[in-house]
Amino acid sequence: MLQDILAHNERFLQQTTLPHVGHAPSKHTAVVTCMDCRLVNMFEPALGLERGDVLELRTAGATISSPERATADNDLIRSLAGGVYLLGVRQVFVVGHTECGLSKVDPTALTSSMQAQGVDPQQLIQQYNLKDANGLVDWIGAFKDVHLNVQEVVDVIRQSPFLPQIPVYGLVIDINTGKLTVVDDGSKAKA
Repeated sequence: MLQDILAHNERFLQQTTLPHVGHAPSKHTAVVTCMDCRLVNMFEPALGLERGDVLELRTAGATISSPERATADNDLIRSLAGGVYLLGVRQVFVVGHTECGLSKVDPTALTSSMQAQGVDPQQLIQQYNLKDANGLVDWIGAFKDVHLNVQEVVDVIRQSPFLPQIPVYGLVIDINTGKLTVVDDGSKAKA
């Protein structure tokens, strides 16, 4: 795959001249979404986004794992803080998607996959006080309802002591059609 990427990059460089775009997002917006490969070449066009418009932060499930929600000081919050304080972000959109893999995590399948790839799940469970395989599922950020997860992530961002009070919105995008559904239009925010 590396050779394919490098060959494609050579062709890209020969055919493309990119215009200069500053590092601050022109729409003063951060978008938190999932890392799902099905969003590639679909997500930005569905939202009308172009290069340089927004900061795009991708995490598994567009989520913050349960253990990290209480303190709201994880890597997603740190990245948003950098966007707000250093790059002029003034609003945040959390966009989950239908059929997300994190909404279907089976503890047995997770631990089996870990073992098959040389990682001892029991050692991690003990070392990090995760109690059992369900603790690993929580650690990875699994959830059952994408709409509820988006709302919870919106609430964590709003309540983070590391971030100022800025508008935070929640949406879900249909992975098959690109249709957006509003979960939180900002009216639920604390005054």
